Amino acid sequence: MNQQTTFIELPSPPMQAIYNIIQQVVKSKIPFFITGETGVGKEGIARYIHESSLRRDKPFIAINCGRFSAELLQSELFGHEAGAFTSAIRQRQGAFEAADGGILFLDEVPEMSLDAQKMLLRVLDTATFTRLGGNEALTVDVHIIAATNRDIVKTVAEKEFREDLYYRLKGMMLHLPPLRERTEDIAPLVTAFITEFSTEYGKNVTGIASEALKRLEQAAWPGNIRQLRSTVQTAVALATVDELELKDFPDIYPEFVQTLISIWQTLPSETQHAIWETLPLEMQHAITHELSTRAPEPWRTLQASYMPKTSEEGGLLNIENMNLNQILRAVSQRRIEQHTSLREAAESLDIDLRTLQKYAQWEESEE
Repeated sequence: MNQQTTFIELPSPPMQAIYNIIQQVVKSKIPFFITGETGVGKEGIARYIHESSLRRDKPFIAINCGRFSAELLQSELFGHEAGAFTSAIRQRQGAFEAADGGILFLDEVPEMSLDAQKMLLRVLDTATFTRLGGNEALTVDVHIIAATNRDIVKTVAEKEFREDLYYRLKGMMLHLPPLRERTEDIAPLVTAFITEFSTEYGKNVTGIASEALKRLEQAAWPGNIRQLRSTVQTAVALATVDELELKDFPDIYPEFVQTLISIWQTLPSETQHAIWETLPLEMQHAITHELSTRAPEPWRTLQASYMPKTSEEGGLLNIENMNLNQILRAVSQRRIEQHTSLREAAESLDIDLRTLQKYAQWEESEE
């Protein structure tokens, strides 16, 4: 069973909308099914549901169904009698007994074996179950919240998850957007994690420098809140003053750098140079290091042409809060301003007119 994690109410509009929906229906018996990427905060929302419900004074038990084999998961959920299987030395209560009267949160529920799914459906239908290896019918009152990072409809269609169980669990569907789509939530999460780990490590870290926070807000966070938490944990451990600084986040750039490098060779040389001129010095160093590690010999011959220089056409762009698409847009728009025709602007970047227009007209909604 998972250890308790602290719930943090987040300010972004998508999360506020989710809290409002929960408040409207949480006093009813409607079940909740939470979807979203790994690490996006599904257990946090489950705890919010628990704290907002009439069961708040009863247990909240969390089980990650993907962490157990089929046999062990059934034991975790329903308990077992002594001798039920080789390592079952004594009788053991399962999550259903432990959560009686409260809420049982089943994360990654599609990972359950078909046998466990059948037993879960029986509990939902009859409010009774038996321990593995036992005959006694036990009665429980448990409200279940299910969650997954998979496409649950596809999982049902492919017969990996029982359709009848899905419809019993479905109830109110809540989809949590990835952290990269709600950057307003990063600052309060960072503050909470600083407090948590500063206390744990006996440090006096009380905040974060604005430049470092901006860089955190620019990152893609494929691991979502879980990855952010781990990053802040490392930063607090590295901190030497009472405010986290950019140097305390050595892994801030890799995702952007890897994205840029992955398309670098597909860009015309003039476009490469134009983008390079906009990059902060420390990012240029990160890209230089990565490319030199991947291909040291060819990079030595190219390195000089990519060294930082002052643009002769208006100075460096301020890309402090830009992602790669925004940089391409800014470079294209600047070249359009500097030339008398779109065709000349496109030729200056060694790209065709259509590509120039695509870069220059890119909008946030296209991501």
